[in-house]
Amino acid sequence: MSEPTVYDAAAIDAYNLISSMLSPGAGLAAWVSSHRPLAGRTVLDLGAGTGVSSFAIADAGAQVVAVDASRPSLDLLESRRGERKVDTVEADFRDLQLDSAFDVVTMSKNTFFLAQSHDEKIELLRAIGRHLKPGGAAFLDCTDPVEYLRADGTAHTVTYPLGRDRMVTITQNADRATQAIMSIFMVQGASTLTSFHEMATWASLPEIRLLARIAGLEVTAVDGSYAGDPYTARSREMLVVLEAK
Repeated sequence: MSEPTVYDAAAIDAYNLISSMLSPGAGLAAWVSSHRPLAGRTVLDLGAGTGVSSFAIADAGAQVVAVDASRPSLDLLESRRGERKVDTVEADFRDLQLDSAFDVVTMSKNTFFLAQSHDEKIELLRAIGRHLKPGGAAFLDCTDPVEYLRADGTAHTVTYPLGRDRMVTITQNADRATQAIMSIFMVQGASTLTSFHEMATWASLPEIRLLARIAGLEVTAVDGSYAGDPYTARSREMLVVLEAK
């Protein structure tokens, strides 16, 4: 896992900016709602960070428990949640032990891939299963690994200008042999430079099916976009729905 110290107080504003740019937010909530209407539901949002996905889910009418291992991330979430029904828990979601079960469990953009090894991914899936109500469902929001394979080991850098005096640079390198992804994020202003990194390991759909089965879950649907388009070889997203066996 990326350690919580990666998202420390010095980097949290940059992390929140990147999350706001890259996380699907309302798109994630719309996708989940197409399978499980969110109004009146209880939702466990794992790896919630500064709350981009949690807020979108709460705005759709759900009551959310946002879990993250970074205290600075949760501090910012709490300062921005307003009247939304979002509670927070500081914890490592792989061995989470809450007293409640939920209608829905969500993991926003590639959070599932932050579990590095197959064993860590199985632990995480078991934790998800422990917190699902009967008939509940979990939603893994993942980039299709084909997107990483297309890079063929070549680092890819993109810079986004933000007004006249700030820019965001994202550099990503994917290793085909180990299925590892190294991402470096930099936010540069006129006189400041803030950076943080994430290490992830992707899993293919067949691997996710197998890991889920070991953890007592099964894949019941896979979509290729937040609008619910079918998952195909050309999909950029791999949106996986899991239920208890």
